[in-house]
This record gives sequence, C-alpha cells and structure tokens, in this order.
Amino acid sequence: MRATANPSPASKGKQRLMTSCAIAAGLAALAYGGPALAQVAANPVFTSVGPGTSVNSAGNQTDVNVTQAQSIISWVPTDTAATGGDINVLPAGSSWNFSGSGDYTVLNRFVNGGGAALSRQIALNGTVNSVDTATSGQRGGNIWFYNAGGILIGATGVINVGSLVLTSNDIITTGGLFGPAGEIRFDGTAGSTSAITVNGAINTNIAINAGNSYVALVAPRIVQAGTVRTDGSVAYVAAEAVDIRINSGLFDINVTRGAEG
Repeated sequence: MRATANPSPASKGKQRLMTSCAIAAGLAALAYGGPALAQVAANPVFTSVGPGTSVNSAGNQTDVNVTQAQSIISWVPTDTAATGGDINVLPAGSSWNFSGSGDYTVLNRFVNGGGAALSRQIALNGTVNSVDTATSGQRGGNIWFYNAGGILIGATGVINVGSLVLTSNDIITTGGLFGPAGEIRFDGTAGSTSAITVNGAINTNIAINAGNSYVALVAPRIVQAGTVRTDGSVAYVAAEAVDIRINSGLFDINVTRGAEG
C-alpha cells in the first residue's frame, strides 16, 4: 500500500501500518446500539426515516438529527446530469447540517431508487456541517460518505465536521458500523477505478476531544488538490478492500485487496 498526498494505487497483499502522523487513519470505535435506517433524496423527493434519525429539508438546507450513537442514511439523489457526468447532490449554496449528542457516527450511502449502488460519481459543491449538541453546538460528530461511483468535493465544497470518511468502497455494516475489534470494514468492487477527489476544503476537529479528529479517504484512486485541515490524523488509502481501526491514538490499516494499476 502507498499512502501519499497524491497517492498511486496500492500494491496487492496485506500490510499493517500503525502511525499517528499525517498519513494515518483514525476511525474511532463506538458502542453499537443498532443503526437507524433512512432513505431520503439529496434534493428531497421523499423521506422514510427509521427510529433515532430525523431529516428535515427546507429550500436549500437539509437538517439531520440523530439521537443514537450510529445511524445509516441511504440517499437517493435527483440526477441533475441525466446524460452523464457527475450527479450534483449538493449544489453550491446548499447545506447539509448534522447534529447529535456526543461521539455519534452517521454513514451516508448513495444509491438509486432500487437501493443499488450508483455507477456515477457524485459531487458535493455546497457545505456540510456537523455539531455536538452536548457542547452547545460546537463542531463534533463523525460523518461518513459512501458512493460506489466515486465522490468529488468541488472547488466550492466545504466540509466542517468532527471527523470525516469519504469512500467509494462499500462499508460492511453487519453487526453495526464497526467490526468485532472496532475496525471499519471497507469492501470495494474488484477492478474498480472509482476515485475520491478533493478540490474544495475539509476542516475537522472535535471540541470535546481535541486532537482526536480524523479524515480518511479510501478508494482505488485518490486525488487531493484541495485543502485538508484537522487537529488529528489524515489517511489517504488507495485500496479496494481494507480494515481500519484506531487503538490508543495509533491507527491500524490492514489492506486485504490493493488497488490495481
């Protein structure tokens, strides 16, 4: 595996890396209380929200509130580029605002109306915010985004959250968002060339747990041309399948299938 600011594809095989430096992975394990399930449109068409999660949209603003440690939301985007190209799920000037109490995690999955993975890249050109209501609305929460076709943070895109995961590898959620050892289980499609591309700005920090925020970009290809600021650790992991776990400030990365090329 190679993890650099402009990473080339990882070699196949297994590699374990423990580090707390800038090229690291930091995914904190949570106690599993059963994920909340929801299905909503990014430019809302319909909403079906399970226990523990509420979604409210008005104009160009969508507010998501969670009341448990883990939540899963499946977003069905309105395709604004039906003839091809990126699907602009969060236009410039629009915002998604996540709120919850404590160290909560929200996995945002992008799918079609039948629940299948999208083959096209989605674009986030607006602003994503997350706050911890237990700290009078200071930045907090762990916000994860998954889209099989890739994710673009556009030049006008800004993400202000406690911690962040951007991935084109599906996240296994059997038994919760974390595996038995607290690991995040990324499992992408073999031979995929999907990418995470950052042209905008990412800002992460956790008010009540300074120094423990993280940014993890996980995909077969990673293009970092924007700005990433964090008071914790950053991981650029080019792989098709990988487990990532945090342990006492050190990050354990186990690549089970590297990216081809």
